[in-house]
Amino acid sequence: MNAISSWSIRNPVPTIVLFLSLSVAGVDGFMQLRTNNMPDIDLPTVTVTVAQPGAAPSEMEVQVARVIENAVATLEAVDDVSTSISEGSSVTTIEFTLGTDPETATNDVRNAVSGVQSSLPAAAQTPVVAKVNATGNSVLTFVVEAPTMSPDALSWYIDNDVAKVLLGVDGVSKITRSGGVDRVIRVELDPDRLAALGISAGDVSQTLASNNVNQPGGRANIGGQEQSVRTLASATTVEALADTRIALSGAGGVKLSDLGTVVDSWEKPRQAAYLDGRQVVAFNVYRSVGSSEIDVVKAARAAIAEMGAKTTQAKFTEITSSSGFVQESYDAAFEALWLGALLAIGVVWLFLRDIRATLVSAVAMPLSLIPTFAVMAAFNISLNNITLLALSLVVGILVDDAIVEIENIVRHMRQTGVSAYQAAIEAADEIGLAVVATTATIVAVFLPVAFMPGIPGKFFFSFAVAVCVSVLFSLLVARMLTPLMGAYLVRAGGHDEDDTPAWVPTYLWLLRNALDYRWITLLAGIAFSPVRCCWRPGCRPSSWRRPTAAAR
Repeated sequence: MNAISSWSIRNPVPTIVLFLSLSVAGVDGFMQLRTNNMPDIDLPTVTVTVAQPGAAPSEMEVQVARVIENAVATLEAVDDVSTSISEGSSVTTIEFTLGTDPETATNDVRNAVSGVQSSLPAAAQTPVVAKVNATGNSVLTFVVEAPTMSPDALSWYIDNDVAKVLLGVDGVSKITRSGGVDRVIRVELDPDRLAALGISAGDVSQTLASNNVNQPGGRANIGGQEQSVRTLASATTVEALADTRIALSGAGGVKLSDLGTVVDSWEKPRQAAYLDGRQVVAFNVYRSVGSSEIDVVKAARAAIAEMGAKTTQAKFTEITSSSGFVQESYDAAFEALWLGALLAIGVVWLFLRDIRATLVSAVAMPLSLIPTFAVMAAFNISLNNITLLALSLVVGILVDDAIVEIENIVRHMRQTGVSAYQAAIEAADEIGLAVVATTATIVAVFLPVAFMPGIPGKFFFSFAVAVCVSVLFSLLVARMLTPLMGAYLVRAGGHDEDDTPAWVPTYLWLLRNALDYRWITLLAGIAFSPVRCCWRPGCRPSSWRRPTAAAR
């Protein structure tokens, strides 16, 4: 490491080009970084949903849930299997051990379910296998008001029109509706009419099920070419459904409308959404894993504003948004970074009393942080509360190595009277091992956090990367750029001796007594250890040194 400093001083152009390249890469990486509330966690969790309308929970448990659970329980790396059962629905959640590839886990579950699908009841619908995307709560919630629309029309407008537009926005994963109703075509049969014609409700249901089909019909040769054929026999309108012929047990048949009433209505609401005491229909917007929360919210708002401008029937009102909190956290974190950087520069100037030396040490901060963004972009790490906390934590540490380097250079010039060029080479060689040891200690403390197991490890991986990478870049700056700048920018002499602050003699008196009475100093440090960190900035002997016997 000492040879690197000497080489940098003697070869300034490659060193400058290196840090310019790192800075450009860091700026480009910063532009690519996503801004989220918390790090994205890709949990290997898969759900299997099976619907069987009309089936009791006990039937779903025995005939569906147990079959699915037995099929997936033997898969590799399965950690937990649980099932939620309700009337006509069974949702089985399979959690795999952390580190399992979610795509591989989803394919394994899909293959296992396909193998037992023939064992499920004939009335059960095809199982739906889906990977769980853990991105937290919704990023946007809107209320839609449409006085001229019926409840079912408004609900369909959200489920169809609004959902299609928003799902086309980059980063939006799903849209869920709160409140509203689901459209249903209800056939209300007349029991007396059924009894008079000798037909049962089951016969009517079976006829409707057989007539309303949409399925493959094989292949046929048409015009010398083989083409696929589909069987399409579903009713397209309520009137067409009412005209469906129901065969009688004897001969002939009757229309469905002769057996009762066909009503275009909606199901009984199972949920409701209220705003200011009145019932409303709302929808929630969720982002996908790997997207930027701020960007998704902006794009979704723009799409909703465009929809609102095109229609006069519906009015969109934003109720909640997570982007405000995320943006405030982002701004507060960078404000803390700037304030911390300015205060650190102020403290350095207060002790060194040399504007050139202060500027040299101040350069270490941005040139350590900016290249870190390039590494974060390479690891697909976002700017979130965890990474911003890490950068805020190390903002004072990043300048430590540079301070030690430049202070040693200044001390060499003042004590020996050599030129800045020679002092930079000698001081960098002298302090190199201590600087490397200090940085290595910090990395050794925070690096194990990246290998923390479990869900906390998923969160703090980005924390460890941000801390360790920025600290290593600060070491690179201290060993290459700081000696280079010290050799060519710092001038001998520094500040005027008569310009010494009034508090320095008191500080030096305390320092001499602390060195003369070492045991008392040690015991006092142990006694005040709970508050020792509060006095740390003013208790660093290396921060101020004068070429006097007392200070040495």
